[in-house]
Amino acid sequence: MRKLLFLVLLVWGAVQAQTLTLYTSEVLQNINPMIELFQQANPGVKVQVFRSGTGEIIAKLRAELEAGNPQPDLLWIADETFFRELSSKNLLRSVPVTNPGFPVKLAYQGGRYYEVRLLYNAIAINTRTLGGKPEPKTWSDLLKPDYKGLIGMPNPNFSGAALSTVGTFVQRLGLGFFEQLKANGLKVEQSNPVLQQKLASGEYGLAIITDFGIRDEIRKGAPLKVIYPRDGAILVPTPIGILSSSKQPKLAERFEQFLLSSEAQALFSQQGYVPVIGSAPRPNGLSGEVLSIPSAGDYIQANRQSLLERFNALFGLKQ
Repeated sequence: MRKLLFLVLLVWGAVQAQTLTLYTSEVLQNINPMIELFQQANPGVKVQVFRSGTGEIIAKLRAELEAGNPQPDLLWIADETFFRELSSKNLLRSVPVTNPGFPVKLAYQGGRYYEVRLLYNAIAINTRTLGGKPEPKTWSDLLKPDYKGLIGMPNPNFSGAALSTVGTFVQRLGLGFFEQLKANGLKVEQSNPVLQQKLASGEYGLAIITDFGIRDEIRKGAPLKVIYPRDGAILVPTPIGILSSSKQPKLAERFEQFLLSSEAQALFSQQGYVPVIGSAPRPNGLSGEVLSIPSAGDYIQANRQSLLERFNALFGLKQ
């Protein structure tokens, strides 16, 4: 009986040893096919996912760290400044990237975290809702009376990509830019996916939003269009990293490296993302390079709380 119990515990331990826990702000309809691909290439491995907005994930992980019991092996969210914080406390593992064609500049802090695909904050429009109105060509065009009451953006308390937008514009243009947008009827939705659906249904005519999800709606037949402003789309950092506390560091490293494989990069492209490996195919509807401006990471890191407090006060939001 004792021998049988020992064998059961041994098997249970082996199964547990092949389980990865991922905390991510990636939308599940995109992350699940990627996990399936990884599990097919690694039989017996299970990837558990906790998915929420970047803000909620950061709050959850902070609480776990304070309690001395962090759960994730991998963290993949749209807030590079939080990765900086973790790195400064030696809470992330350094993993060398050896994949051919990977741009070294996209491996941050000596490989403690890095990009596996690129996404941008741009302008998306519903061509049917806009009717005969001219399409915006720059960010400042959103202030035109033509678009009054038609514009939406995600909540920066929930969305890391939206926080990148707020921080970048406030640094460059001041909070006055958002004051003008509010005067032109800008509304704030909880997340990119929620706003994406409302834009597709025609509730909004324009959105400040991530580009990849809009391409997915276009594939489904929605009357949408992505516009990369002439003054530059915002390149949103969405890195992935392995926590130093990971119970499966080698397996977590294998997952990271898999995301840079040709199969994974091709899947990213199909999902509307821009791959980081140059030889990977481009997403449908995108030709050439995207003119971009970097997210104001240093500014956001230094001013996160005041940024959110001022934005929340302006739009009547709670953090």
